[in-house]
Amino acid sequence: MYVYTSHGLSWRPSLCSIHSLNISVLCAVSNVTCPRVADIVLALDQSTSIIAGDRHHSSGYVQILRFAKSVAGGFPISSRLTQVGLLKFNSSTEIVFHLDRYGDRRSLLGAIDGVDMYGGETNVAAALRVTRRTMFSRSHGARRGVPKILIMLTDGAGNRESHRTVAEARLTKAENISILVVGVTHLVDPDQLREIASRRDHCFFAATFAELDSILPRLLHNSCNEAATLPTTTTTTTTTTTTNGTQQSFASGLY
Repeated sequence: MYVYTSHGLSWRPSLCSIHSLNISVLCAVSNVTCPRVADIVLALDQSTSIIAGDRHHSSGYVQILRFAKSVAGGFPISSRLTQVGLLKFNSSTEIVFHLDRYGDRRSLLGAIDGVDMYGGETNVAAALRVTRRTMFSRSHGARRGVPKILIMLTDGAGNRESHRTVAEARLTKAENISILVVGVTHLVDPDQLREIASRRDHCFFAATFAELDSILPRLLHNSCNEAATLPTTTTTTTTTTTTNGTQQSFASGLY
C-alpha cells in the first residue's frame, strides 16, 4: 500500500483515483495523519434535513459522524498536541464536549460515535458566537499560542439569526480563529459560506453526504497548513562528579 505525502500530510488511499499531486483524491481515505498542533472545534449542523430517514441507512447522520471522526482522527490527539472539541447546532447550540475533555484518540473517536442529533432549524450565527466566546476560551482548554481552527459542516443556509451570520463570522476571524466550512447538498448558500470561511480555499462543497469523503483530503491538507509544526526535541547533557570522583552524565529532552 502506497503512502502519499504533501506538506506533512500523509494518507493511505484504498482503491483510489489519484488525479494530481494537489490532493485531488476522489475516494474514501483512512489513516490520515497531520503531525501538527492545533485546537480544533468541529461544529456540526443537526437540523431536521440531516437526520431525516433511518439513522443507520439513508440519512446524513451516519455520514456526518464518520466524516467528523476522519477529520479528528487525522491529528495527533493529546493535551500537548492537538485537542478537539465538538459543538452541535440547530435552532440553538449544544456543546457536546470541550477541547480539554479527551486526551487520546480512542476516547475522542468513541465520543464522536456516541453523538445524537435531534433536528431543528439552522442557526449558524449562534454556532460561530458560542465557538468564539466559549469553546475557544482558556477556561475550556484553549491554549495560548496554539492555532485555533473551526471546521463547520452544514447542509443549508442559516435561517435563524441569519442577519447576524456574516457579522459573527467576521468577529470570529478577528479573534485569529481560522474557519473552514463544508457545505453539503444544493440547499447551501455558496456565497454566504464563502463569506464565513477565512479564505476562499477554506470553503468546500459536496453534492451529497456520500460525497463527503471526496473532499476530506483537501480539507485535512488546508487545516493542516493552519496548524503549528510539532516542537523539536532538544537534548541537553549534564555531567556531574560524584563524591568518589566518578562522573555521571544525564540527558534531558526539552520541547
